[in-house]
Amino acid sequence: MAAPGVVVLGGYVNALGVVRALHARGVPAVVVRTQSFDIAHLSRCVSSHATVTGVAEQPDLIVDLLERRATDWAGWAVLPTNDEALAALALNHDRLSSRYRLIAPPLEVARHLLDKTVMLASARAVGADVPTHFGPATEETAAGSDLSFPVVVKPLVGYRFAARFGTKLFVANDREELRRCVALLARAKIEGQVVELVPGRDSDIYQYTTYVDEAGEPRGGLTVRKLRQGPPLFGVARVAEIVRSPDGLEETTVELARRIGLRGIASAEYKLDPRNGRFRFLELNGRSVVYNGLLRRAGLDLPWLAWSDYVTGRLERARPNGWPGVWINLHADVLYSTLYRTADRPSLADFLTPYRRPKLEAVWSASDPLPFLAQWARTARAGAQALTKREHRELVADRARVSASRATRPL
Repeated sequence: MAAPGVVVLGGYVNALGVVRALHARGVPAVVVRTQSFDIAHLSRCVSSHATVTGVAEQPDLIVDLLERRATDWAGWAVLPTNDEALAALALNHDRLSSRYRLIAPPLEVARHLLDKTVMLASARAVGADVPTHFGPATEETAAGSDLSFPVVVKPLVGYRFAARFGTKLFVANDREELRRCVALLARAKIEGQVVELVPGRDSDIYQYTTYVDEAGEPRGGLTVRKLRQGPPLFGVARVAEIVRSPDGLEETTVELARRIGLRGIASAEYKLDPRNGRFRFLELNGRSVVYNGLLRRAGLDLPWLAWSDYVTGRLERARPNGWPGVWINLHADVLYSTLYRTADRPSLADFLTPYRRPKLEAVWSASDPLPFLAQWARTARAGAQALTKREHRELVADRARVSASRATRPL
C-alpha cells in the first residue's frame, strides 16, 4: 500500500517543524487544525488542511474526520503533534490502521504517555528520580500531615486539564490554596495528583530526545536545555539550546521507552534540583516536540526518522553535528518577556544574550512567511481588543503559576 503523504494532526509550532522537515524530503503534507492559534496549515509546505475543534473533550472527532477523508488520503501516514491526537489514534488504533499508516503507539503503550500515574510508575521502575507523590488531588490528601509546600497539582490526563483551565498545572503555596485547587478539579470532573514542586529556574530543565526503533534500540539522540519557557516555570520552551547530555539522562530515557514498548519519538524532561544536584524526572512524551527545527538543525531529524521507519521501512540513524546555536520562538519570547510579570523577569541584556549567538527562528522563514505573519496578526488583534475593552495590559495570563487564588476566578 503506497503512502504518498502525511496527515499531520495539530497545527502549532511543532507541526510546522514537521511539515517543513518532510517537505524538504519531498513528502507532501496536509494539516488538521485543532486549535484557534494553529499556524502550520498556512505553510507553503502544506497542500491542504482541515479543521476539527473540541478534540480535548471529544477525541473521536479526529477519527470521524479521518474516516470521512479516507478515500482522499488512502494509505497516507498519520502523525500526531499533540496529546489529544495521540489519544484519538491510540483509542482507535485497530480501526484506523487498515486505512492509514499510523505513526503513533497503540493504546497499551500510549497509556504510559497520557496517564501521569502510569507514567510515573514506569519511571520509578527503571530507577528514575521521581518527585515525591503525595497522593490524588482529593480533600483527604489536602488534609494530610505529610505535605511540604509549595506543591504542584497536576492532571492525570494533561490535555483535558489544559482545555478546561488554559494551563498545564496549578501550584498551591499552602493548604487553603490546595483545597481550592482540589475543588476546581472536582467540579470539572478531572482527576489529578499532588506532587512535590521541584524548585529551580527554566534553565534547569533538560530534555533528552531520541528515536527508538522496533527492537528498542535508539537511533541517535540529543539533549536540549531550556533557557526560557512560556509561561515561565511551567510552560513550553521559547528559547533553547543543544547541550552535552548529563550523565544518566540518555540511559534512563531509553530504558523507560523500552519498558513501555515505545517505538518512535521518546522525549523525556528532567529538572536539575538545586537542593541536591540530582536530575528529577518530570515527564515523557512520545510525539513531536516544539523545537523540532532545533533538533533537525543539530542532526536529529525526527519527522524523517518516523517516516523512514513507518513508511519506507528503511530507518536511518541520526548524525548529531554539534551545531552551537540557539533556537528561538520570537513571538513567544517577546510576549512573555515584556508582558509577563515575574520576579525573575530578564533584563534587556539577559534577554538579548541568546540573540547574539548563531540562531534558528522557530517560525520565521523568508521562503515560508505566512505562519509567522499570522502569529503576529492574531496577537495584534487580541491587543487591540484588550485596549478597546480597557482590559489589563498583560495579554498573556499568568495561569500556570497562578495557584488557586487566580484559578478560582470564574472561567
